[in-house]
Amino acid sequence: MKKFTLLIAVCLIVASLGVNPTYAQESEDPGLILVMEEFVAPSDMPQFWNVQSEAIKLFDELNFDMKFWTYRTDHNSFYWAVPLRNFGSIDEFYARHMKLTEQLKEKGYDSAAKFRDLSNISQFVVRWNKDLSFRKTERVEGADPDKFYEWMFMYLKSGHEKEAAEACQKYIDFYKSIDEDYPWDIYEVVFGEHTPCWILEVSSESEATLRALEDELQKKYKEDFMKLWQNMIPHVRDMESKKGWFLPGWSRFSEN
Repeated sequence: MKKFTLLIAVCLIVASLGVNPTYAQESEDPGLILVMEEFVAPSDMPQFWNVQSEAIKLFDELNFDMKFWTYRTDHNSFYWAVPLRNFGSIDEFYARHMKLTEQLKEKGYDSAAKFRDLSNISQFVVRWNKDLSFRKTERVEGADPDKFYEWMFMYLKSGHEKEAAEACQKYIDFYKSIDEDYPWDIYEVVFGEHTPCWILEVSSESEATLRALEDELQKKYKEDFMKLWQNMIPHVRDMESKKGWFLPGWSRFSEN
């Protein structure tokens, strides 16, 4: 309960997802984000790592102009986050993916055969909610992305989005009134299972750094967090949290 109270109180530890395009938000609103979660059995992880590393190397050799962010999670899975201009861009993404697959085959790399039995993929689309996200200070231009991420999937009760947004605004007002900064981002699932769902994301240089900040906040504002949480809980049906680590070697931030 302490964890949930603080993180939701802090407007939660969110997803992101990884899925994070927080890095992209320095210069642009990423809008929609296609998130693909790739699940790998622990026994297959070494082979998957080798095969995927080989694919990324060939991706660069082909000079393919695609932007994405990649994260490893504590659930034996990987997040691949692809920014989209609009829903029509999903078709464009898959068309480019097919083109890449054909070009890889021409170089003797059969991705279907390489990844056979190694992974399964689920996917959903999220939208960054600028109004419900919070950051007191702007990110330093050119700064590296954080290494550690934590996401909380908040499955809201049907029709409670307005009330949940009002409860979240109370968190924003509270954090504006104190000296400490605890930035977060909120993403809304706009296409996928179990909607309405919000993904709340926090990140830091390391898990230890994040935990230390949370402990400090909990000691100083425990009663405030409890009151704020009481405003949010009536609108939440269920929650699920995940930890993740950004993989810069498997991510591509800008088009070639």
